[in-house]
Amino acid sequence: MRKVIVTSLLLASMGLGACTETTGGMAGGGGVGLASVSAQKTPAERQLEADAKSLNQVTSNIIVRNTLEGAAVGALAGCGLVLLMGGDGDDCARGAALGAVAGGVAGNQVGQAAAAKKTELVKRDQVLANLKGVSAKLNGVETSLRAVLRSQNSEIASLKRQLANKQISDASYRARLNAINANRRTVDAALATSERNMSTTRNELQAASKGGQKNLATLSSAAASTQARLARNRKLLAIAN
Repeated sequence: MRKVIVTSLLLASMGLGACTETTGGMAGGGGVGLASVSAQKTPAERQLEADAKSLNQVTSNIIVRNTLEGAAVGALAGCGLVLLMGGDGDDCARGAALGAVAGGVAGNQVGQAAAAKKTELVKRDQVLANLKGVSAKLNGVETSLRAVLRSQNSEIASLKRQLANKQISDASYRARLNAINANRRTVDAALATSERNMSTTRNELQAASKGGQKNLATLSSAAASTQARLARNRKLLAIAN
């Protein structure tokens, strides 16, 4: 009886140990795998990821609008609206005259129509300033991207030579390669978001132009150029084998 009890306890202990080892291996393996990929990234790669993600913030909400509400436009508001809509000084004078005749409450015909529709006018100067900010930020990202890619490609070539000469293991080679590809995917995803943001900006500018607002061609051209730059940079982020 005593032997049976001892044997049972021994078997139970062995079974518990095996269970614990298997569970720990699975949980630990997943965590170590994720941690090792991040640990394999260089400081320059991590900084590039952060810069690319911060670019998403400056490429969103570029369009700044001024919404006119109500019918109380008046002569001065009517004049300002004509200028915002692309009119010249003569148009402004006529708009002000109409507004003065019609009275401060009714305003001129252009002002009444715009106010009734709660027209949203794009603030060109602020939008242009935002686009310049995006361009400056993208310049920095492009410079870092090219430097990181040069370093990565040189390192990959060196790692392949070391692997061929059996100076490093296949596991070591794959670990670093996985980290490089993870970095490229992260940067590509961030640039893709900024590219979509610029597409949205172009669509909003086109909608404003169709709505009657003039002098937006320069802004549309700048947005299109930025979108194209983002697409070109994404093409550089090929996955390494």
